[in-house]
Amino acid sequence: LMASIKHMTPANKPAYYKLTANIVSDGRHIRAYSRFDYDPKVLRTKKQRDAAAKAAAYEFEKQAQADADRQANGTNKTFQEVAREYIKSSRAKLEPSARLRGNYDSRKNKANTTRNKDNYLNKVILVSPWFAEKPVSEITKKDCQKAIEEIEDFGVTVKEKAYLLPSANKYKTLSFTKSVIGYHVCSYTMMMAFQGKAVTRSSAEEISKILGLPVEQAFRFEQPECALSAKTLREHALFIRQVMQYATDEYHTTKHEFALPARGTRPRFVDCIHENEIPRLMAAVQDCPMVEQAVVLSLLNTGVRRGELAGLTWEDINFDECTVHVYKSLIVLRDYGYQLTTTKESDDRYVDVAPEYMEFMKKYYKIWKSKKKCMGASWQTDLESKRERSRSSIAKLKGNNFVICDDHGWPLHPDGYNKIVKIVGQKAGIGDLHPHMFRHTFVSLLMSNPDIGVATVAAEAGHAQPSTTLMIYTQQYKKRKESIRNQLSRELYPK
Repeated sequence: LMASIKHMTPANKPAYYKLTANIVSDGRHIRAYSRFDYDPKVLRTKKQRDAAAKAAAYEFEKQAQADADRQANGTNKTFQEVAREYIKSSRAKLEPSARLRGNYDSRKNKANTTRNKDNYLNKVILVSPWFAEKPVSEITKKDCQKAIEEIEDFGVTVKEKAYLLPSANKYKTLSFTKSVIGYHVCSYTMMMAFQGKAVTRSSAEEISKILGLPVEQAFRFEQPECALSAKTLREHALFIRQVMQYATDEYHTTKHEFALPARGTRPRFVDCIHENEIPRLMAAVQDCPMVEQAVVLSLLNTGVRRGELAGLTWEDINFDECTVHVYKSLIVLRDYGYQLTTTKESDDRYVDVAPEYMEFMKKYYKIWKSKKKCMGASWQTDLESKRERSRSSIAKLKGNNFVICDDHGWPLHPDGYNKIVKIVGQKAGIGDLHPHMFRHTFVSLLMSNPDIGVATVAAEAGHAQPSTTLMIYTQQYKKRKESIRNQLSRELYPK
């Protein structure tokens, strides 16, 4: 160590020692300074004062070097700093559509999840600043639990909802489509309001203008409390653990208790459509509009993800071979809008489907072509007012013959499939139906047949590894469960 001392005697102030420490940081020699104050009544001789100052300089230099070492390996970095590094490490550098052109870095193309991670970090900084500023090496599991509890308490918000009063119905004189022309509200929202569904205050104000009434005379307002869902809280908790895992991988600074299970080894509960619910669903979907039928039957017969179905075009469907070619996905991002990109695993697969499904798709294709012919010049030209802000990104999709589209030939927003399947589920008496349940059901149906190997199922579903198929889809149909029971009975209890 090369610490040094210098006795300083400023005018009108007590004398002290200036301490200089020479430390190494990032391969560079730098100096750090401090001071040693002493009481001349305690340290009476120069020899005593010099000895005490040298001891203080030694300790200061030792501590400064240790702090520099910790700073170099990330020990002193706060949760907020490490979290930003973690998010930056997976941030997209190119627009997602570059994936289809083959010019992309797969590790960096994570824009669709980066936005959520930014939101999670902002929530942590806002709600638990003490946690965000705490060094990752000092964070414990209790700290993480406390932060999540604070986020949960903070998440209780009041969201204003507006309900149309029955007395306002008589003021509607035109159809919903004609009524909204020139106003900042879509016909669907207005229709929902007249069906008794809740709308936002801004939508209520626009509808009131259409009706020619003050908003207070047309709508009733409520302010119910809304808490964060269990799923959202789990996402926040997982984000915190991912940041801590990143700190461990990069700086080896966090405790072993934060280690995440290796990918593909963590069991997951999946929710499938039950065996006795499928006939009810198939019966209920027959009475739905053709687009809703196409969404539900395509999800059930192909097991594709929402984005993959949204990006499906008629060129991907081979009626003769009874296959569906899945190699692209449509996602909607805040920064890029509508983007036609590769699938989640960047795979290219052909899904075999039931002949009955193909017969339905042939009928649907005829209706689709008739609609295109009727729309004429407005096909993939006009755009609904509610999607006007995404016009530039949607316009780039022109020329694609999307299977699931609106009246103007543009693809539906993938998030809209949630509402479609819920409506069909309600008609069938099935609660909490969501699009990914159809994917789980598709895989479980194939897995219930012992003649279909796991590798084949993984290829049909587009899983990167067959182990993913085995790990996730542990819930099987009654046929497989009975086969297991019968096998055990034959082997263990022979008659």
